[in-house]
This record gives sequence, C-alpha cells and structure tokens, in this order.
Amino acid sequence: MTAPRTAGTVPVTDHPSVVHIITALGTGGAERQLESLVTHSAGRSRTIALYDGGVVADAMRAAGHRVDELGLGSRTGVRKLLAVPALLRLIREDRPDIVHVHLLAAQLWGIPSARLAGVRHVLSSEHSLMDTTIESRPLTPMLRRVYRVLERLTSHTVAVSETTRSRLLRWGIRSDRISVVDNGIDFDRLAFSAADREIARGAWGVGPGTTVVGAVGRLEPVKRFPALLDALAPWLRTGDRHLVLVGDGPLKAALIERAAALGVADLVHVLGARPDIPALLSGLDILISPSRDETFGMAVVEALGAGLPVVYAQCPALDELSAPLPTAHPLARYGMTVGSPDADTTEGPAIIAALTAVLAAPAADRSGTATLPTLRDAYGIDRAAASIDALYRKLTG
Repeated sequence: MTAPRTAGTVPVTDHPSVVHIITALGTGGAERQLESLVTHSAGRSRTIALYDGGVVADAMRAAGHRVDELGLGSRTGVRKLLAVPALLRLIREDRPDIVHVHLLAAQLWGIPSARLAGVRHVLSSEHSLMDTTIESRPLTPMLRRVYRVLERLTSHTVAVSETTRSRLLRWGIRSDRISVVDNGIDFDRLAFSAADREIARGAWGVGPGTTVVGAVGRLEPVKRFPALLDALAPWLRTGDRHLVLVGDGPLKAALIERAAALGVADLVHVLGARPDIPALLSGLDILISPSRDETFGMAVVEALGAGLPVVYAQCPALDELSAPLPTAHPLARYGMTVGSPDADTTEGPAIIAALTAVLAAPAADRSGTATLPTLRDAYGIDRAAASIDALYRKLTG
C-alpha cells in the first residue's frame, strides 16, 4: 500500500479511507469525474475498475493513485459473478471506511460486495440516469426493481445534478437519501494554449483559416453523433471546415464509414479516446453537443471553461445556472424542438443556423473571462471534492 498522501497541512489519516468501484476507466464523463475527485480529495483512496482500464486509468496511475482492473468485460452471464469474490478480496485487503460506487455495473456488483465485506458505509453516485434509459439501457420494470433494491442497500446516493435528483425522486427514492453534488471541473487544466492549438491543428492538417468544429463524448447512440455527421456533411463540403470527434465506443467504425459514404472522410477526424482533452479543445473553434439526454453535460461545460463557443441540445448544468452565458447557444433558440416528436426534423437545420450565428459573431475570447467566474463558482472541482469529502465525514460520523 502506498504511503498516505497529504492535502495541504491536513494529514490524510484524519479523513475516511475510500474504495471507489467503477465499471471501466477508458473514457467518458463519469470516469473523468472520478479521476478529478480522487485527485482533489483530501483522503486516501483506491479505485477498482470491474472491466478494463484505458486513458483515465493511465492518467490516475501516472498521478500516483492506486488503480486495480479486474478485466471482467469479456465475462458473460453467470461468469460475471466472479466479480464478487474478486471485489471481496480487494475490499477486505484495504478495509476502507467507505465504498463509493459509480455506474450501473459497479452498483450491481459493488454494493452487495461491500456489504458482504462488512463495510458500514456504501455511497452510490448516479451519473447516467435519464428519463427512459440508464447508460443507454431501456428502463424496464425489472431494471427499475433491481435499481431500487440496490439503492436500499446503500447508505446514501449522490446525484450529479438537480435534474438527476428529480429523476430519482420520481422513482420514489426518499429525498433525505439523496445529496446533489454537481460534477466538478478542473478549469485550470482547460486554459487555452496557443502552442497546443498549433500542435493539434497540425496533426489534423488544417491551417489557421480553417474552422474546426468538435464533439467530445462516448461514441454511442445516445450522443447522436451519426445524426450530427449527417447534418454537417453538406456544411463541411461548402467551406474550409473540419469536424473532430473525440471519444471511443461501438459507433467508431460506423462513423468513419459514414463519413466516407458522405464524401467528407478527409474533413472528419475520429480520434478515439484521448488523455489530452484540454489540448484538443485549444485546437477547436466551436464545440457542438447534439445529445438530447444528459444528466449534467460535462463536455459542454468544459468547452465553455476553455473559452469556446458551444452549440448544444441539452445541458442540465447550464439550465441550473441563474443566468445564461453569452457563448452558450442552445439549439432550441434556433428552432429545434427538443423533446417533441419533430425533434429529428428540426435538429439539422437548427445546428446549421446555430453554427452560422456563431461564425458571424465576433471571435470568442479564449481566455474565458466571460464565462469562467460563473462556471468556477458553480462547478469548480475544489468545491465538488470538498462537498464529497464532507459527505464522507458525515456518513462516518
């Protein structure tokens, strides 16, 4: 076991020890949020990924954090039950004060394992609960029942936004068993870098006058990147414009094939999972988020923090701010009827109208001075980590 770290002048031994359990550590908002919380928390922690690691796991290890990977992603059916003895061994080895689970598979296997291991305090963070799906799975009656049973086995649930809390309440989960701790973002890491911009754009083969639109997220149906590609293809062909997609997932090969079929393969860059998101944001001119089903909208908030104008379909984090941000452009403003039956037909024209409006406006101030004070106050990582640490201390008394 590594020697206890310290946070400022407060010894880590004064804080509860935590074992985090998460499905995987390849890419995604929940995974990067866990990385940020572990990095900024005052206490000692260990992270267990049920499936595989990846860029997030690599970054956590490089920063000196302990990460274990169980490699259970290839297991099917009852063979996934092997997660329980593996988790029991690691939890008992660490003897934490708290087990903190993230995402559905970790909830399914981590909560019972923590209880079997005798852990008194089990916390669950809800990152991905939508109105009709959870992590792209339909919310069937059986899944709802399983989720409610697991919730009763926990000590408390963290909702990553007020929107998520509202969804949990509609399921009948008691309000006193839910705390809202908004996702936290390390805005200092997102500061614009002219050097990073030059390197990124050089890798994409674009010059100073090229407009580069980017999207960041899992390449899964819920993020709606195929619809974005279809909408942007004619627009990309009519000017010096490129599209960059950052993320990994089951749609990666299909997106590459679709770009070729649309005749824009040379204008679309599908990068896969990347550890250097801040540097890539420096290379963009606009970020677009076509997803209509979000619990927070981390990619949108990060891009705004990096000084980018953003076009988006849904972002609960921005909805919950007291005032709109000047560089945030909701597609509803441009004619998309989000949540209505004709959303598919209005989305494409709204995207083009929004991008046209952004490009016609004065160039964005990449220092982020128009948005950073508001975003830091609401969603700074120090505030989120302190709130989680306070919840840990409250749970353990």
